[in-house]
Amino acid sequence: MDIKNLEQALKLQKDLVAKLTQNLEAARGGKTPSLEALVKDKEQALARAQAEVEATVKERDEVVRRWDERVTQRQAKLVQLQTELAEIKSQFTARKKISVGGDSVKAAKKTRAKKTTK
Repeated sequence: MDIKNLEQALKLQKDLVAKLTQNLEAARGGKTPSLEALVKDKEQALARAQAEVEATVKERDEVVRRWDERVTQRQAKLVQLQTELAEIKSQFTARKKISVGGDSVKAAKKTRAKKTTK
């Protein structure tokens, strides 16, 4: 049993103390616990086991949800990077076609006027 908070630890301690007390009383008296006590113990054990199963299922669902979110985020990032790569490749090929075709446009250098000093 995984103990996650103080309340669970205290509850477990109370249950164990109750069982130990019952077993000690039965051992001192030389008697075995009554059927009612056995039924009550089994019902309590069943309730604890059911609660543990439900808590474990909740934990699993939460972990799966978090992993699904991580996968979704990573897939979105992958799609974004693929789109950016495709865009860069298309720009690169477009520039390459322009320069190979001889139609490359070079920026004309502007001639600066000389500064006159006064």
